[in-house]
Amino acid sequence: MRVAIFGTGGVGGYFGGLLARADHDVVFIARGQHLAAMRKHGLQVKSPHGDFHLKNIVATDNPAEVGPVEYLIVAVKHYQLQEAAGRMQPLIDAQTIILPLLNGVDAHEILISSLGSHQVVGGFCSISTMVEAPGVIRQASQLRRIVAGELDKCPDPRLSRIIAAWGGCGVDAVHSLDIFVDIWTKFLFIASFGSVSSLARASVGEILRIPQTRTLLVNAMREIEALAHAQGMMLAPDAVEETIKLLEGLEPTITSSMQRDVASGRPFELEAFSGKIVQLGRASNVPTPTYDLVDGLLRPALLRSLEHA
Repeated sequence: MRVAIFGTGGVGGYFGGLLARADHDVVFIARGQHLAAMRKHGLQVKSPHGDFHLKNIVATDNPAEVGPVEYLIVAVKHYQLQEAAGRMQPLIDAQTIILPLLNGVDAHEILISSLGSHQVVGGFCSISTMVEAPGVIRQASQLRRIVAGELDKCPDPRLSRIIAAWGGCGVDAVHSLDIFVDIWTKFLFIASFGSVSSLARASVGEILRIPQTRTLLVNAMREIEALAHAQGMMLAPDAVEETIKLLEGLEPTITSSMQRDVASGRPFELEAFSGKIVQLGRASNVPTPTYDLVDGLLRPALLRSLEHA
């Protein structure tokens, strides 16, 4: 398979690295010091599933050098997506599958608005990874899951092929029968955990151990559950309880990527989480008091980060 990874951070570097290690033809789109390090030393992955070092990889910051690919995996931050989509056209032809692995519930909509609807599918991942140093990706948890599915629910063997390839690499890779419900179920997890952990500056173990933060987390999940139902997404009746169990099963020291971005003063995905939730809540007449609070308390930090970006 010929695959382009657009955004070689923790997510793109890890899942793209697995495909490259399995001898698929992978090109990494990156930038800055991370790109320079990959060109010079390759891509190193540190993982509880086994470390590996890809010494000879193809990496560039110019999609025009690559040309059309079979699969375009989009792994930028949500706030980078609109700008990034404008640079993707050289990677696409009539056969390209465009698969976003982003947080939020509207990545596919943003891609469709820029690239058209024919080749875009829905998708997301569940993993704790980060760029430890230029050219070095560290996975911090055993969890590594990808879920992808067609927006029209019509099975496409091309999507099945790349899902099977990740499965062959040991990833819990799922071909979704209803990707919209699955996206909202993941959103219930990541928006609540990202928001509460960013406010509390706490790991998942600390959040669950302290009654006040645990209650805040559950309230945040319930608001997304109500909002999903208002959007016509019928989540499982025990979605909140199962998400709490998922968090309880993680290593207690795990933090969210949003929390790490907030703590470091980098831009973060506030608009994809509380911004989107508050917007949809008002449009749907669904109260979102937890996310109103999150948005108000974290927005000054976001504005400061953008001033210094």
